[in-house]
Amino acid sequence: MERPWLKFYDSHVPKNLEYPHILLPRILDDAADQFPDQVGVFFFGGKVRYRELRIHANQFARALGEIGLKKGGRLGLLMPNMPQTIISAYGAMKAGVLVFLFNPLLEEEELRRQINESGVETVVVLDLLLRRIDPLFAQTRLKNFIIAGVKDFLPFPRNIFFTLAARGRGMHVKLAQKPNIYPFPEFLQKGRPDQPILEGDPPRPEDAAMVQYTSGKTGPPKGVLLTHKNLVANLLQVSSWFNNLKKGEELFFSIIPCHQALGITLAVNLPIYLGGGSIHQPRFDPIQVLNTVKAQQPSAFPAQPNMIESLVWNPTLAKYKVSSIRTYWSIGPCLSQEILEHYEKKTGRRVNEGYGLTEAAPLTHLNPFLGNRKPKSMGIPLPDTDARIVDPGDGETELPAGKTGELLIQGPQVMQGYWNRPEDTEQALRGGWLHTGDLAWMDEDGFFYYVDKLKK
Repeated sequence: MERPWLKFYDSHVPKNLEYPHILLPRILDDAADQFPDQVGVFFFGGKVRYRELRIHANQFARALGEIGLKKGGRLGLLMPNMPQTIISAYGAMKAGVLVFLFNPLLEEEELRRQINESGVETVVVLDLLLRRIDPLFAQTRLKNFIIAGVKDFLPFPRNIFFTLAARGRGMHVKLAQKPNIYPFPEFLQKGRPDQPILEGDPPRPEDAAMVQYTSGKTGPPKGVLLTHKNLVANLLQVSSWFNNLKKGEELFFSIIPCHQALGITLAVNLPIYLGGGSIHQPRFDPIQVLNTVKAQQPSAFPAQPNMIESLVWNPTLAKYKVSSIRTYWSIGPCLSQEILEHYEKKTGRRVNEGYGLTEAAPLTHLNPFLGNRKPKSMGIPLPDTDARIVDPGDGETELPAGKTGELLIQGPQVMQGYWNRPEDTEQALRGGWLHTGDLAWMDEDGFFYYVDKLKK
């Protein structure tokens, strides 16, 4: 097929990449080998270095075996962005356990449906969420609860102050003394170094590593099976696009939730792959963001369009030094030309817009980092990614440039399928292409433009 977009690749971007035959947790081990004393996660004053992240991930993997959760098992995460999320996800993958990432802010009925559909019996959950979601646990198959607290990785005396403040606000959670309830620090201690991390043959890169749920914009959310290969491939595709990201030197502002594929790739996996740091915050607040940027000087900010829009008109933006951020992403609906120009003028930095979806781990298109971009375009396909526009009626007939149709994707980042939904999987991946369900068009240069969701 013709690929007109290739001539618009920046000179440093290869048309094809080599993908190592590795499992995703290997990138954490590599970071710990190369940058053991580099802080991997900053969290409200707490700092966790890469050597500590690896130790804790290994402890977590072994502790899962102690409670009977071994290769082929399933672990649920009901967590915001925080150190325990990385430790749990990477520890589980090291043990060959499939990770389900749930949105902890979902309505109870939908969250209950997802937990039951997944079949998970063990979950890691933030203690501050327990009061809201505890009633639904009895309506699921959950048996084991690993309870993470904000204070777990805070330094002394900040951890004491947090506990006192939580009590004063009525937010303190007293855990029941039951054999199936494990405070996170105590759970880690169950993982003894003399135990094997993994029993039996190791997983293959083609095996599923995690399940993330779609947004549910067209029907109920579906669990997307992403393999180690999918996640590693998308990580390398994105990192190849930017020649300014230096290993061991970057500090990411990681606000996009990790239960989203975009958050896992840009806010979790990419910083780890680069051996850089990530500032974790559980929610987006413009003033808090600006204060953090001023204090910690991050160099990279994976964002969603609504975040850029919230910041651009904030009257305090001009008062803060945000020049430390050299790399911005805005993935989703294209920003208006007015917002884009205003933000770039105020910050002196270019915003890199692109497109992705959970089924592609998630990024498939980005605008050139250095070269020309086009207004309202979601960009051009990443290395080893093919895209075409077809007639929505038959899902096969390719349409010429300028005509709107369904966007189809091929690439190493495309999902294995949907969890327990063989018919939906067959429909989405028919003909060897991912049928995105999005209407778009391509111009003669190979730049793509999002239009709308395909009405079915």
